[in-house]
Amino acid sequence: MCGRYVRKDNAHLVYSFFEINDIRVPWEPSFNVAPSTQIPVLRETSGSRELVEMRWGLRPAWAAADKKLPLMHNARAETVASLPSYRNALITRRCIVPASGYFEWMAGVTKQPYYFERADGFPIGFAGIWEWNEAAGETVSIITTSPNAEAGKVHDRIPVILRRGFWKRWFEPEPLSDEERHRMLIPAPDGALHVFPVSRDVGNVRNNYPELLERIQA
Repeated sequence: MCGRYVRKDNAHLVYSFFEINDIRVPWEPSFNVAPSTQIPVLRETSGSRELVEMRWGLRPAWAAADKKLPLMHNARAETVASLPSYRNALITRRCIVPASGYFEWMAGVTKQPYYFERADGFPIGFAGIWEWNEAAGETVSIITTSPNAEAGKVHDRIPVILRRGFWKRWFEPEPLSDEERHRMLIPAPDGALHVFPVSRDVGNVRNNYPELLERIQA
């Protein structure tokens, strides 16, 4: 799963890296982004890549305001095309959630958090899907898949970091073939991520400061 992520990169780097030409919400640093909050999301409309704000935790269009649903901040790559909550969004409302890195917890007597970022230092683009709901507005979910070598030492899931060569097709509103979906929704290559343990302070969503990213002895 992916339940916390980080935005630490310089705004100009993010705008340039993702080739954003319509900035409707500014990119601002945050070191402990949690589900149910408003986050910047990248989508493409009529050839224009726009950065907009959505709530992290997808709510299907058909869900009534009083309908109780789990917080759908993640969608599994294996079932995103078949589950009613996600399949319509996958067909025509695909997006990217820009990030600098993310946290994951290793299970144990005391759960230990780890920080993941790209080994090459570039920003991350999580594969996402978005939906519009009359009560909730625009909401988004990050797609996860099975882990690569380094992520698998910590957790059994990893967010899909969409490869740059797939961005153009991912943003197109036409449905993906099964073959395209299976090629895109895969783990990052082994060795692509830099991983290290960080303070358990990240477990409290009220903590939001750069020191959360400092390496500690696990």
